[in-house]
Amino acid sequence: MTTVLHYKARPSLVPKKQSLTDMAYSAIKAEINAGKIPLDSFINIPEIEHQLEMSRTPIREAMLRLQTEKVVEIVPKRGIRVLALSAGDLANYYQIVAGLELQALGNICARKLTRTDIMPLLYALSAEEAALRAENFEAWADADEKFHRSLFILNGNPRLQEAGINFRDIIQRANMEALRHIAADDRMRCLRDHNEVKELLLRADENYARERYLEHNKWLGTVIANTLAEKEITRL
Repeated sequence: MTTVLHYKARPSLVPKKQSLTDMAYSAIKAEINAGKIPLDSFINIPEIEHQLEMSRTPIREAMLRLQTEKVVEIVPKRGIRVLALSAGDLANYYQIVAGLELQALGNICARKLTRTDIMPLLYALSAEEAALRAENFEAWADADEKFHRSLFILNGNPRLQEAGINFRDIIQRANMEALRHIAADDRMRCLRDHNEVKELLLRADENYARERYLEHNKWLGTVIANTLAEKEITRL
């Protein structure tokens, strides 16, 4: 099965410092993360060139970057295959992301940010609450993702931000599918835990913020692992 992208790059709207490779990378990755390209399907390079109005070189370089992230696999004479994550791979990535987020929490506390400073986090929490009230899973999952990305955005270390968001990109689609299977009560607990972490960040209580985050992360990891096992879901 070959999937055609329906994204057209618009160079005039992209900062001049962004290369064609960066543009191609962002366009293709956005389609994959949004779930618009089915797992195990093939993306045809000539079609991508046509859709993005680019030559083969930046497309190829973008694919190589995505392959290093294990998002796609370059299959000779066939094209680009979108890879699924195994449940085990997702659990391993969760550990990496958790370590990075734990450091981000410490950095945020050290910065002693005000409520105004953490507006991205507050917006994400507000969106989480609204989505849960509306019983809109996609909106809740999107807001949950924004909450976690906000930790990296606010941490003050650009290298940590880059690394953290890169790993969030890798797990985004699989994480959303995993969260789709947890119970509504568990989603409500996620919101409560996130709000508690937010208050601890505002108090710059690094030790307790880390402690509560670790408790939440351990609990949610167990819930996801058990749920996937019960439903016999091994690939996401």
